[in-house]
Amino acid sequence: MVEQLPDVQNQEALLPIGLDEVGLVGIVKRVKITRNKEEFILLPSISAFIDLPRDMRGIHMSRSIETIEGIIEETSYRPVQSIEGFCEKLVRTLLEKHDYASHALVTMESPLVLDVRSGELEVKRQKTYRVYVKGIGERKNGRIYTRIFLGVSGEGMTVCPCGLEITRDYAKTMLRKRAKELGITDETIEKILNIVPVASHSQRSRAKIMIETPRENAVSIRELTSIIEEAMSGVTQDVLKRPDEARLIRIAHLNPKFVEDTARQIVYNSAQRLKNLPDAAEISVEVESMESVHSYNAFAKKTTTLGELREALDLSKQKEDKAATATAKSKER
Repeated sequence: MVEQLPDVQNQEALLPIGLDEVGLVGIVKRVKITRNKEEFILLPSISAFIDLPRDMRGIHMSRSIETIEGIIEETSYRPVQSIEGFCEKLVRTLLEKHDYASHALVTMESPLVLDVRSGELEVKRQKTYRVYVKGIGERKNGRIYTRIFLGVSGEGMTVCPCGLEITRDYAKTMLRKRAKELGITDETIEKILNIVPVASHSQRSRAKIMIETPRENAVSIRELTSIIEEAMSGVTQDVLKRPDEARLIRIAHLNPKFVEDTARQIVYNSAQRLKNLPDAAEISVEVESMESVHSYNAFAKKTTTLGELREALDLSKQKEDKAATATAKSKER
């Protein structure tokens, strides 16, 4: 007969200090998602945590890994409809297994390959993004409440407005010096500079958006990638033929963006296009510009709720409307 070993985790803590997050980091598994008639295979790196009471020595790690393994096993035979639903199930089960915990946190990060159309011929290509999910669970009065966040990150091309203005000023100066020789006026010079792309330094920019989702499939992953890419000066592609490359450079230089411009545009695009989400939904946007003429990168971030954002944009519109009305009245006089 084997002597029963003591449950060391339940022993008195060596020091009476509670811990916020204890758990497992970097568990890589395969998850099959069927979403809006599309099937995705994700390889997320999963981290799962719970809080630890001050009087308990350790958590039962085996319960956490068993939770993940069990739910993964289920999805192997029956794909889940959303990565958010999968994450929420992990959070709930963690708190059910660890009845001494009051909080749970699950984070997931995975590469995501999507089929996209690129180039003037709209050729089908594969493009890689990253998808993020965060689940927060809390036990209150015997019930479990969850908050789930879905996010993606993608890259695009941005062009520096400041560098463009410097080059534009130089080009204007040189054309004016040769205006008589070329037979052009200041008005013609301005027209030329408004038509011909002016050089500036460009960079690859990476943006990430995380948004709180009230239910499964409330947010489209493709919609989030579109929101990010449309905020850039230009959309980058793995394969570019010469005409496509020329077009990208031309469009990007006619649409210069600071890292701040890009971050604000992503936030604005989200407020305009994610109208089915409630005002209480939290949104976080980060943009990093991999600078080409500096030894450092530029960064911008915004965290708010959709309600606060919608209110701010509505106030801005009201100010614009008042200014337009005032201008119209002054013209009438």
